[in-house]
Amino acid sequence: MVGAFYVQAQTLQTYLAAAQANNPTLRENENLASISNLEVNKAKAAYKLPEISTSGNFLYAPVVKGIGYDNSITNGAWYSAQLNLNQPLFTRRQVEAQENNALINQGIYRQNTALSQHDLDRQVTEQYILTWQNLERIDNSRQVLDILTDQEAVVRVFVENAILAQSDVLFFTIEKKNQELALRDYQIAYRQGLATLNLICGLVDTAYIELQQPEIRMKADTFGLSNFLRGYQLDSFLLENNRELSELKYRPQVAVFANGGLNAIMWKDIYKKFGFSAGINFSMALFDGHQKDLNRQQMELSQQTSQVQRDFQAKQVQQQRLTTWQQIELLDAKIEAVRQQLSDYDTLLNFYRERIAQGELSVNDYINVIKSYAAAKADFTSLKTTRLLWINDYNYWNW
Repeated sequence: MVGAFYVQAQTLQTYLAAAQANNPTLRENENLASISNLEVNKAKAAYKLPEISTSGNFLYAPVVKGIGYDNSITNGAWYSAQLNLNQPLFTRRQVEAQENNALINQGIYRQNTALSQHDLDRQVTEQYILTWQNLERIDNSRQVLDILTDQEAVVRVFVENAILAQSDVLFFTIEKKNQELALRDYQIAYRQGLATLNLICGLVDTAYIELQQPEIRMKADTFGLSNFLRGYQLDSFLLENNRELSELKYRPQVAVFANGGLNAIMWKDIYKKFGFSAGINFSMALFDGHQKDLNRQQMELSQQTSQVQRDFQAKQVQQQRLTTWQQIELLDAKIEAVRQQLSDYDTLLNFYRERIAQGELSVNDYINVIKSYAAAKADFTSLKTTRLLWINDYNYWNW
């Protein structure tokens, strides 16, 4: 709810679903696919169904004192009210070509929808990971603050018993202030990240949300099959179908027509002037300046351009997959090393706590170990975040 300030846990899938539901581009492409489907019905109506219309005319051209239109042209008057019918014949090829065109366009719009959704998923996932990283940093800072607070209490006891100097307490106080400032910075960054995440997903919400750790696994390798390349295939189909559509106008065009109603030039005995007529229209293009050949050449060049672009895109997709896979493998080795380092720090901190409690260790040395531990925790969080981002990139290109 807008303006609410309460904690609730949200997953990556929740934000992905919200982004898909609210994104206007996805809705636009879906509507365009539906519009393309309506074009099929329009083509059937134009080429298969008869066109029926009505027409009416009244013309009066008087001759006054010998001045007026030539009566042999105007007949003085014209009364007409007719019902007209025009039915195209032999249009199966035109209808099929229009249907194919609509189906290909639907495929293009659906491909655009899928690509837009894929891009949106990548963007939302990336922002979610970066926002979650600040939540991890907040937790790390709180852990370090807890360690400092506990040990500060121990040191104060030694100071009160004159075993340690007052300056030893000051070491802990200064380092606690540093961690508190860092914690505040991470909290601000986390809030800003949440706001950006809501913005991308089309949400209006100021509630404090604690993001769950993103569970992102690498998708199985598509082995060279890529949805990024499907658009080029659809474009090729569209070019070929458009070529057929352009050449269909060079085929004979045949239609039958009929009309019936009133058609008269004199008012006298007008009721006897009702009748009907019927006929056939035939047309065929004979010469248009070699436009048919020019259109074919244009289509062939467009096909060649599309093939070059497809080949280049295929290489880019493959290179991106290889690069991201390599980066993930390198990170895995480093993450394991830092994880072992953190385990060693835990052992060392336990040892130092015992030595501090016995008054056998310099407070300054202990603070330096805590600082190194905090730096290692921060490094571990950064590595985990980077790995998730690389997996997100790999899944994007492995599509």
